Amino acid sequence: MRRAVRPDTLGHVISISVLSLKGGVGKTSVALGLAGAAAKRGLAALVIDLDPQGNATSILQARHGRSHAAAVLAHPTIEVLQGAITKTAWTFKEGRVDVVGSDPELIRYDAWTGKRGFAPKLARAMRRLEGYDVVIIDCPPSLGALTREALAASDLAVVVTTPSYFGAQGAERAIDEIKEIRATVNPGLRFAGIIVNRLREKTEEHRYRKRELIAIHGPGAILKPAVPERVALQQAESTGEPISAVKSAGARDVAKVFDKQMARLIRMARDADASE
Repeated sequence: MRRAVRPDTLGHVISISVLSLKGGVGKTSVALGLAGAAAKRGLAALVIDLDPQGNATSILQARHGRSHAAAVLAHPTIEVLQGAITKTAWTFKEGRVDVVGSDPELIRYDAWTGKRGFAPKLARAMRRLEGYDVVIIDCPPSLGALTREALAASDLAVVVTTPSYFGAQGAERAIDEIKEIRATVNPGLRFAGIIVNRLREKTEEHRYRKRELIAIHGPGAILKPAVPERVALQQAESTGEPISAVKSAGARDVAKVFDKQMARLIRMARDADASE
């Protein structure tokens, strides 16, 4: 979805939805990992937490703002959106990460009324958003109206899964929904790929499920490298820090993965611009 042009290295604001249809796959971890990687690259990143559980908001230790994500859906204007943006405890020398915080009231907006009754609100509010290079939207683990709001407002959609039987099933349904939103609401939306999270490469079951995902969706649909399972990621979340702030080999492994994935997503967005 096209955004206001900005005089920066990316050309316009890139919006990325991060979704899954199964809880417990580390969707929020991936969303925040990408946001942190963007900031380390010197970019201004905005996280929009559309998950009523509010885990991203909590991990970022967001300051109390004048508004929140539910208010943006209730009154979808740039003024309300700007009022909902708050600073976080995450600090970087290179860039920054801000957030539009979650709120329990978001549950009221997740009821799906059908395609005919769907009028995207978040996309309307984001239309004139400036001051950011990347917007990362953390979706709830379902295909309700909130996930559709995110997809309608996004340029790219990333599906997060774990190397498990149910994870593979959920990824397939999520991809179908991305295609549906692209066909009916947001023709600028692009399926960026599947991020395999918490991979234990030495485990036969994980290797099998990874091969299964490749067989079903093709090698080009899997964003490489996969996110390895490392204790450092849980440590970072428990202390409210970006993974890049944790001083351990495991943390460096994960941070490198998110940096490579963010770089690939930026290239996808640039390629999409060039083809238009």
